[in-house]
Amino acid sequence: MRLIEYTETKENLRMIHTYQLTDLTYTGSPVSIISKSKYYLDRKPIMIIDNERLVGFFCLHLHDGPAYYGGNFDTDVLIRTLSIDERYRHQHLALSAMLIVNKYVQENFANIERIILAVNHANLVAQNTYKKAGFHDSGIRTYGKLGQQLIFYKNLNL
Repeated sequence: MRLIEYTETKENLRMIHTYQLTDLTYTGSPVSIISKSKYYLDRKPIMIIDNERLVGFFCLHLHDGPAYYGGNFDTDVLIRTLSIDERYRHQHLALSAMLIVNKYVQENFANIERIILAVNHANLVAQNTYKKAGFHDSGIRTYGKLGQQLIFYKNLNL
């Protein structure tokens, strides 16, 4: 498995347009992430590639993203809208991606010391995945469209 920042190539466009995600309750589509990243340069769309297939997608949001959730503007990065293509669920791919996100962030964003994310209080599957990947509940709570969100963090060993 590898994480790659999305770039607009013919092959990547093909993979994005065949991505299967019908339940957008707790996440956003890759197309929406890519669209927002064109206008907000601090948002980096990230493809989760496994066996040369696009199996998942998320956004790394610098500066304002983590600051909105109480993080540090300069040294934190926020994970947004993690999803796994419906054809590849129940294979622990989200966990695998979150286990290697540290290395990806360290290699591509030298000043980042911590990864943070917000997860809905009712999304217990995601909470358990993040905990298994080494994220910790900060105790901070916010409220989003679907109610309470828990703020998790993971320190990078720099």
